[in-house]
Amino acid sequence: ETFVALRFHFLANGDVGQQQQDVIRSGKRGQRPQNDVELHLEQYRNSCLVEYIPESHRRDRELFEFYSAIFPNQVKRAEILLNAVRLTKLIQERQNYVESYESLYAIHFREKQLYRSHNDEENDTCSCCGCVTNILCCDRRRQKNEKPQEPRIALTKGRGCLKCQGQKLVKAFPYYLSEIKRLNIEIEEEHERIMVEKQKSEDTQESQNLFSMGLELGSRFVTGESTELACTTGFVEFTNLSAKQNAIQCNLTGETNFMRTTSAPDPRDLIWENATVEASLIQWKRLQCDSLLLTGALFWSVVVTFITSISNLDKLDDFLPSWLIPQEGSFWYGLIQGYLPVIFLEFFMMFIPPILRAIAQNFIRYKTRSEVDKFVFLWHFVYRLANLIIILVSGSIYDTLTEGISSPSAVINKIAGNIAQSSQFFLNNMIVAAGTENFYELSQSLPIIIHLGIQQVIQMEAKSNRQMEKLQAAAQFEWGWVMPPFIFAFLVGAVYCTLVPVVLGACAVFFYIATKVYIHQALYVYAQPYEGGGKLMYMLNRTVFTILYIAIIIFSTVLGLRQAPLQGPSFFFIMMLITLYMDRKVQTKFVKPSLTLALTNSRFIDEDNKKKAERAQRYQEYKAAKEEKRLEELLKSGKGGKATSASSTLKQRGKQESKSKDGDDFYLYRQPMLNKLLWETKPRPYR
Repeated sequence: ETFVALRFHFLANGDVGQQQQDVIRSGKRGQRPQNDVELHLEQYRNSCLVEYIPESHRRDRELFEFYSAIFPNQVKRAEILLNAVRLTKLIQERQNYVESYESLYAIHFREKQLYRSHNDEENDTCSCCGCVTNILCCDRRRQKNEKPQEPRIALTKGRGCLKCQGQKLVKAFPYYLSEIKRLNIEIEEEHERIMVEKQKSEDTQESQNLFSMGLELGSRFVTGESTELACTTGFVEFTNLSAKQNAIQCNLTGETNFMRTTSAPDPRDLIWENATVEASLIQWKRLQCDSLLLTGALFWSVVVTFITSISNLDKLDDFLPSWLIPQEGSFWYGLIQGYLPVIFLEFFMMFIPPILRAIAQNFIRYKTRSEVDKFVFLWHFVYRLANLIIILVSGSIYDTLTEGISSPSAVINKIAGNIAQSSQFFLNNMIVAAGTENFYELSQSLPIIIHLGIQQVIQMEAKSNRQMEKLQAAAQFEWGWVMPPFIFAFLVGAVYCTLVPVVLGACAVFFYIATKVYIHQALYVYAQPYEGGGKLMYMLNRTVFTILYIAIIIFSTVLGLRQAPLQGPSFFFIMMLITLYMDRKVQTKFVKPSLTLALTNSRFIDEDNKKKAERAQRYQEYKAAKEEKRLEELLKSGKGGKATSASSTLKQRGKQESKSKDGDDFYLYRQPMLNKLLWETKPRPYR
């Protein structure tokens, strides 16, 4: 019930308050509507994402007319996303030059600061460390006594710079500024070209010949982006929330992949670089990656076997000094031999989430970060599940499936026999997770080392403002990284709860410590830069029930193999029926109702907004009438000059208010690269 309420709140209100804080904190100015939380809330509530837009409707006017025909007088705007690939690359190139200039300027400023302080005869201490000036660190600088020269960079044949390889050296700062200026001109020209081309496409309907259509299809298949200006994705804003909910909950066209309308995601959740990629290509690449990753999971035993072999102390004796290897049969030998495979396996598993995230964001090119999190969560858990199965069957999943087709009973007996034998490995795994992993997370050792290194070695003065902001920014929860170990621990506990209860105890200790640690981290360490609206909870719910089904099947099978013909089937049918009943109840009471916002809630919100608008209108009319009355009194009293000045002020204020109410100035779902107010055309000041 709490989840449904929070889900409805997100669907109705999003997280625009947090976005407002991000805008203020980022210091972006010059765009008053962007700082209007009410405008953000209205546009988020009433906007939807449209995919699979056919070629006949890939203009703002046609898209607007399509939805306006279905929802008359309820559509406020419709915008097709533009394939501004070259503009995006130019902006990114300029951003690289801007950041390089800022970083190099900070380093050069620090060097000049040290030079001045070391050559100051009146200063007896070192300004960088506070020590006496005749110690080693300052003495080396005094021996050189060289004034820092303006930095130079080596140019390659193309644009850019690398380490000097015989090329001509140029002064870095003038070069960076000249490149930024050049790119400013090119970006302005490209932006103007896109706007002119868009206007032409709005005015005239162009046709393609067969050759250009072939090139277009080839480009879409390879890169996912079209060479045409307009793409198959757009946003539509309605005048009220009820119209939007009708649009996303109704069957608009009677076809599957035609004008697919969904609720617009949190703007911070969008990956704008991937927003123009076709949804059909994303599905095709997802199918390819799923096939490859599933094949890798079937043969994951090769990696597990390699880890087991390199974590054997007998084999490590050939590479390490003999004094590092404990005597065989001793307490330390058994302890290290038991925990070494677990530590090595967890170390290798650390590389899985970053690889999966790169695949999801750069190859599949999901449009939202929450979809990337779901992909990473799913396949990270699949590979952890593969670890469990491989250890239980003592072989590859593919070989086990092949053997199961020819001799199912032999495979069942093998798994049942290995479950108890493998309990020591999973017990060690849970102990390591409860102690080492949880306390490593709590200690935040890596960020502390990075910050200490910057403060003591690089010095804070040698960092630009942008770099300082990145260091001060809070880390975020990587759900695809954090959640699968918890689900894996739940799976281990469910499998061994009746067979080896001590493993269940270790899992309980892990969950108890992890609860304390991650509550602390969520309150004081991490801050989410975007919200997915609880999408991950649906997959989490399905995963938990799947684990329960697996645990019931395993325990029933073990009972049957241990000469309990009555207890095994009885436990299976009773527990399976109870679990299926609860699963169905959760689906009907929580999952299905929370997928979309209820229309009754939408109407309540619309009526409330209508009342607020009426009150605001009456207040404006009251203020205008009061001001007119005051002007009349001034005219009657003979103070015409003051009345004229007040009248002009009133007219100017009315113009500003009418302009601020115009929704065309700012749109929350307009591409950032097309918004000039978000461009950085010059480096930031040092401090």
